[in-house]
Amino acid sequence: MANADDPAELFHVSMNSSAGVTIVFLHGLFCSNLEFGLVAPHLTDYHILMVDLPAHSGSRECGPFTLANCASRVAGLIRNRAHNGRAHVVGVSAGGFVGMQLAIHDPELVMSLYVSGATPFQGYQHWLATHPRALYPLLAATGSWVPDSAYDWATSRMGLLPHEQLRAETKQNFSFKLMKLGYSQLADFTVESSVPALAGTGVRTLVVVGEVVDDARTAGLMGQLLKENGSPDSEAVLVKGAQHLWDLQFPLLFAQSVTAWTEGRELPDGFKKLQ
Repeated sequence: MANADDPAELFHVSMNSSAGVTIVFLHGLFCSNLEFGLVAPHLTDYHILMVDLPAHSGSRECGPFTLANCASRVAGLIRNRAHNGRAHVVGVSAGGFVGMQLAIHDPELVMSLYVSGATPFQGYQHWLATHPRALYPLLAATGSWVPDSAYDWATSRMGLLPHEQLRAETKQNFSFKLMKLGYSQLADFTVESSVPALAGTGVRTLVVVGEVVDDARTAGLMGQLLKENGSPDSEAVLVKGAQHLWDLQFPLLFAQSVTAWTEGRELPDGFKKLQ
C-alpha cells in the first residue's frame, strides 16, 4: 500500500502488523516487493514491510534510483511505519546496497542488517557497471529479451521456484535508463570508503553470498573489516549451492537465516563462514 496523502511514501506491502518487531525487505534492481513473496509466509512472528524501491513498480514516481534517494525514502518509511520507528533491514542485490547506505546515514533506525549478493564491484564487474552500452545487451539477452518459456526453463534448471508475477514486474521495470543509473550508483559503493563507513556505524551486519556466482572473496574482506572496525558480531557467510537470488531458490532457508540473524542465534545448516 501507499499513503495517498503522501505521494513521496514508498509503495509497500505490510504483513502481520500485530507482531512486535518489524523487518523491512529491499529487493534487487528491476525487481519489486514480489521478490519476497515466497519468504514472507515463513515469518509470521514478525511485522513485515516489503518495499518497492524508487523507480520500480508502485514507487515509480518516488524519484530516481540513487542510493541516497532510496535510503532516504526507506528511512522515512521506517520512521512512519515500523514499530517503534526502528527495523531489522534485509536487502538482496541492489537492495543490499540500499540497506548499507541506509545504515551509514541513519544507523539509529537499523536494528540489524542482512545483505545478500551486495558486494562492491571488482574487476570486470566494475568495468561493466561503468560501461552501460556493453552491459545493457548482456542483461537484456538473459532477461527481458528472453521468451517466458525459455526463461522459465532456465531458471528452473538453476533451482529457482516459479515466480511469474515477479518476472512480469521485472520486464516492466527494465530499461536502459534505470540500468545505467542503477549500476553507476552501485559502482560508487566501494570497499575502500563505503565499507569502513558502514563499519563505523556499529550496526551488526551479516554479509551473505551465494556459492554459484557471487563474490565470496570480497564478501570475506567485508566481513573482516566490519568485524574488526565495527560490530564484533558482524559476519560474512556463503550459502552452499545458492544462486544470486537465492531467496527465490531456498525461501524457507532464507527466512530461517533472517530469523536467526535478527534474534542473534546461530545460522542454520547450509552456511559457511568466510572469515
